[in-house]
Amino acid sequence: MEFTYFIGADVSKNELDFSVMQGKRFLFHKEVSNSPTAIKAFIKELTKLPDFDPKQAVFCMEHTGIYTNFLLTILHEKKIAICLEAATQIKNSLGNLRGKSDKVDSLRIAEYAYKNRSELRLWQPKREILQQLAYHSAIRSRLIQVQKTIKTPLKETGLFLSKAQQKAHN
Repeated sequence: MEFTYFIGADVSKNELDFSVMQGKRFLFHKEVSNSPTAIKAFIKELTKLPDFDPKQAVFCMEHTGIYTNFLLTILHEKKIAICLEAATQIKNSLGNLRGKSDKVDSLRIAEYAYKNRSELRLWQPKREILQQLAYHSAIRSRLIQVQKTIKTPLKETGLFLSKAQQKAHN
């Protein structure tokens, strides 16, 4: 697929930093809140660019877990191409760089998308059942960890108690 616009997104819990490039030419940077309303407003702003066609745009971002959910959902609904990459993949492809800020990171992600445009792997959401399984598996892992956290000190404490205290302890 041929893309004209490359939008790098630096995703965090509260904000999204976007750098928009047309080809290798940087157009602008914009920071918005990580909320559906703000994301939709940003996409609406993009459509006002001359010659902007959502079908010729690709949003590229690092995988940051649940913080990407709003952006991924909205872009997928609007049928806009998405590239979700591991942070190390982007960092390693750009070499040894200095300086770090959300704005700079979003520009580097956009540049990564442009430089690798012919090899970009577009993201597709997992089937709903697989998303549910992953969610429940993560919850189970957390519960097991909490259980271990609670049981270990209780066992250790029991070693230093008298028989009567151990009986009351259990």
